[in-house]
Amino acid sequence: MKILVVSDSHGSVGTILTAIDREKPDVLIHLGDGLNDLQDIKFSGQIYGARGNCDLNGRVRTMGKVEYDKKIILYMHGHEFDVHKTSEKLVNFATTQGADIVLFGHTHKPDYFTRNGIIFVNPGTIKDRQNGTYATIEFAEGSEPVIEHHKIIN
Repeated sequence: MKILVVSDSHGSVGTILTAIDREKPDVLIHLGDGLNDLQDIKFSGQIYGARGNCDLNGRVRTMGKVEYDKKIILYMHGHEFDVHKTSEKLVNFATTQGADIVLFGHTHKPDYFTRNGIIFVNPGTIKDRQNGTYATIEFAEGSEPVIEHHKIIN
């Protein structure tokens, strides 16, 4: 099973479509700031989204939780945890939630780190075709998930 993780598309539907076409994911998770872009995407798999600070749809939650292969994944934009300044608030929150993987955006910079046994992944921004980035998570039964960052232009 493959999850495509994108964030901060800010109106760039084409880059999301490029990533979908390239990765052929089963699940798409959008971490906010461009949730309306999902309206223009035909995708047969499951879609999850979290509202970012630039998204106006107040009906969409700012975070969510899913479970795959017995791994609890929290997904959010991250602005509520001041991720531009520090990861401490996010790490503390994720620890109290029993998360295995935390997906967050907002900074526009790809990131990957482990704290308190939790994997934290920021896919960066997929907005810019020249410098845009996204992440994938692949689950295979009996194996740890494989997490990778990718550039739109290789």
